[in-house]
Amino acid sequence: MKKLATLVIASALLTGCTPSIDSSSFTGSDNYEVQWTGVNGSKLFGSYVIASKSPSTPSRVEKVVTTLPYKVSFSAPKNTLISAAGGTLNQGTVEIKIFRNGSECGKVTMVGSGAMANQVCQ
Repeated sequence: MKKLATLVIASALLTGCTPSIDSSSFTGSDNYEVQWTGVNGSKLFGSYVIASKSPSTPSRVEKVVTTLPYKVSFSAPKNTLISAAGGTLNQGTVEIKIFRNGSECGKVTMVGSGAMANQVCQ
């Protein structure tokens, strides 16, 4: 069986068969929405980061000082890392959700009294 698998792979390489990668998954942009929720009217101190994986493109950090609930929408190149954080002074719970093209990414990664919530989408 092992010899057969080796023969099949060798034949594929000799005939020019190579794995293909769909380059469209790396070009274009995605639409994002970041939402901060908690006790309505609580003062939110937070930020979100649009981090490029390309050394030639700078990352962007945006400060958020407002009241809950709050959301921001933007587009970013595909394969961008999006991160958001936030907290309140009154130790209220802050929940952060990041949506990429309408689907929620991940979950809040840190909770607790006095801890800032942090959420990442990559």
